[in-house]
Amino acid sequence: MALNESFEHIEKLIARANARYGPLASTHEGLGVALEEWDELREAVKSNDLHRVESECLDLAAVLIRMAEEISTNQQTQNRSTK
Repeated sequence: MALNESFEHIEKLIARANARYGPLASTHEGLGVALEEWDELREAVKSNDLHRVESECLDLAAVLIRMAEEISTNQQTQNRSTK
């Protein structure tokens, strides 16, 4: 997949997650989702399924970008993620 196609796909994944789940409640929730995606990526690598590896890489990237956006733009996420 070309780089611009990857970015477009990540944007779609982020939009879909935001529509389905709403904003992340906290960085802890974001980390939990990211770790789930990481585990799925690890399994894809272990199975040598390159198509699945590519898909899981994009899923993980989407979660991490979404979390970074929430930290910088969502006051509720900020409040629940700091002491």
